Amino acid sequence: MKAINPKGLVPAVEYKGKALYESLILCEFFEDAYPSTKSMFPADPVDRAVARIWLDHISKTFIPAHHKLLQVQDPAKQKEHLQETYEFQRKFAAAVKGPYFFGEEFGIVDIAIAPWVIRDWVIQDHRGYSRADVSPAWEAYAERLEKRESVINTTSVSLIFC
Repeated sequence: MKAINPKGLVPAVEYKGKALYESLILCEFFEDAYPSTKSMFPADPVDRAVARIWLDHISKTFIPAHHKLLQVQDPAKQKEHLQETYEFQRKFAAAVKGPYFFGEEFGIVDIAIAPWVIRDWVIQDHRGYSRADVSPAWEAYAERLEKRESVINTTSVSLIFC
């Protein structure tokens, strides 16, 4: 694995002798490498830019707050990071335009947040997280994501990790 990804993490692929890795980078690579398939990005160029803004926001705001919430041992800091997580999720839920982020179509922004949604049981069990404490909109969105067939078919069974 380290021959493809020096971090030893997945996903990672070798394509035409080149090592490619990092989830969102691979999503964009597949967009470019297979342009005849259905796009993960919205067709409208403004919405494509908005999608990239949200991908950046997920990577730079949500994921670091989530990791801090998991790692910190001080209860006061846990509460602080839990509130950061809630704040991001409320803002995200307010931007959702339908059953999925951009409306009827499941796309790149949904793909980027789905792994964190389906594993939120970890922060629920260990940090007092509750989808209901975020907002009804977030709770409904998260439930739609975790029930989506493509998400289910690409998810590890949580019991393995308990």
